[in-house]
Amino acid sequence: MTAALEVTLRTQGEVWFASREVGRLADTEPYFLNTALYYALGLASGRYVDRSFEPTYLDDTDAVADELYVTPATPSDSPGTGLANRITSTYNTSSDDYATINYAATDDENTDASRNLPTYGRRRVLGHGNELTCYIVGRGLDAGELDARVPGYVRLGKKRGKARVETEPLTVSEGSGGFDLGHPIGAYDTALTPVGNLVTKRMRPTPLVMQASYEGSYLELETPDGDDEDGEDDDGVRLPADATFLETKR
Repeated sequence: MTAALEVTLRTQGEVWFASREVGRLADTEPYFLNTALYYALGLASGRYVDRSFEPTYLDDTDAVADELYVTPATPSDSPGTGLANRITSTYNTSSDDYATINYAATDDENTDASRNLPTYGRRRVLGHGNELTCYIVGRGLDAGELDARVPGYVRLGKKRGKARVETEPLTVSEGSGGFDLGHPIGAYDTALTPVGNLVTKRMRPTPLVMQASYEGSYLELETPDGDDEDGEDDDGVRLPADATFLETKR
C-alpha cells in the first residue's frame, strides 16, 4: 500500500535563510529543501544543543526514511499563485558580540577596531502570500494515516517564519520504463542515474535535480479524478519508485 499527498505551503510572514550570498546580499531562493521539511513537518528531530557542528540528517530520519519520502518544495505553478512576494531590505547594525571589551581601541591588536566600520548588507526574503508545493509519499500507509501525520502549520527558515499547510490526497500507481521527473528531488534521493534532459540546481546542503529523464521503476501521483483545478487532464507527477531521503548516502 502506497499513499501520497500534494502539500501546499503558504507563507504567513517573512521566511528567510541564505540560499546564496553575493557580496553583501543574502538571498532566499524560493525552494525549501527536504533537509528542512522533515524537521519542519515534525517527521524528524535533531539535537537541541549541537556541539559537533556536523549534519545528522541520516540519524535523525533513520526511523522514517523507508516509510515516508518528502520532496523539496518549489513555487506552485497554479495560476495566480507561486512566487508572489519577495522583500528586499537593507540593514545597518552594530556587532552582536555578547560582551563589550572595555579598553582603548588604540590598544587592540585588531587594527579595524580603531575604525568606526558599520555592519551593513542587504537581505532578500520570501514575504507573505508565497505558495510552494511538495509531495509526501507514504509506504505502508493509507491516505488518512498519512494526512494525520502532517501538521496544519510549520515554521521555516532562520527566523522560523510561519507557513500554512494544506494537503490534497493523490492516487498512486506504479510503472516501469522511461519517464520524465515530474517534480524536483534531492540529488542523492534515488539510485537511478539520469539518462538525459538533466538540469540541476546548486543548493546547500544538497543540490536539486530540477528535471531529468530516467529509465526504471516509477510512481505516478495523480488527483483522484484525473483532472487538475482547471478541469484539464492531469498527466500526473512521476517520481523514482525508490525515492528515499538521501538514499545514496545510507
